[in-house]
Amino acid sequence: MPANLSPEYKAAEEEFRQARDPQAKLACLERMLATIPKHKGTEKMQADLKRRIARMREEMQKSGGKKGFSVTVEKEGAAQVALVGAPNSGKSSLLESVTNARAEVADYPFSTRTPVPGMLIFENVQFQLVDLPPVSEEYMEPWVTDIIRAAHAALWVIDAADATLERQVQEVERLLAQKKIELVAAEQAGKPHDAVRRLPALVVATKADLPEHRGGREWLVGKFQNRLPVLSFSALGEHTRELGQAIFDMCRIVRVYSKVPGKEPDLSRPFVMHRGDTVLDFAMQVHKDFAEKLQYARVWGKGKFEGQRVQRDQLLEDGDVIELHI
Repeated sequence: MPANLSPEYKAAEEEFRQARDPQAKLACLERMLATIPKHKGTEKMQADLKRRIARMREEMQKSGGKKGFSVTVEKEGAAQVALVGAPNSGKSSLLESVTNARAEVADYPFSTRTPVPGMLIFENVQFQLVDLPPVSEEYMEPWVTDIIRAAHAALWVIDAADATLERQVQEVERLLAQKKIELVAAEQAGKPHDAVRRLPALVVATKADLPEHRGGREWLVGKFQNRLPVLSFSALGEHTRELGQAIFDMCRIVRVYSKVPGKEPDLSRPFVMHRGDTVLDFAMQVHKDFAEKLQYARVWGKGKFEGQRVQRDQLLEDGDVIELHI
């Protein structure tokens, strides 16, 4: 059977021949594996590419020392949210449609090879979304699960219009489980250092503009019933606010504003706290001296008397204006 190699494969092969840097050569080999037609006529070529990739990665790790190389993304904004999904699930399109970031979007799998961060602004809060290479049995960058584990939360991006929807969901779930990562509802989340990382997440069902989306979304709702919320999304842009609200809720954000006695509060720059935090936690964010010397606070907010006097253990609510007294 002829190989019938695609133009994308041939272009990657030519780039490989011209590349001199090991990292560039590795990237070309990965693109060749991602774009090679998957049929009986290319099975030996696929196996050879996988061997070459494995050998090159091993050589690069040896040359880099015992620890090899790793990839990290510096956290910014109120929370870092990892985009998790199978190849061609729509992660890069989602990132581009809701942030100013520019990811490599292509109609072939594995087009994302490095993490791409972008800032989603919801009201007066910024969330850092990080597009990642796919979670895939065929090939997965070894550092991808490290970034997922370290993130504050995740969006499990799933192409609801894909004919192989069920198989792809099961594969991602299984591969994450092998790395001791479980995507859960916000109320069930654990700590980053736990043996099993229970990461707060929501399912984003993409391709909401296609007719096939409805049936896939219904399957996802049934699959994740009582486990994870499912949000429809289209890269055309009409779901941006819904996504921002869902991330805000998932991250259990509470915005609190500081007030100096005798002055108006600055409502343009909130302190980002979380549900369950107290007035004392807020004082600690302002300055450790406030926390140590705090006697009481006055709070303006929903369901409270204007300037209501509260104690250090008072729970914070979104929109609270707090005046600290020491």
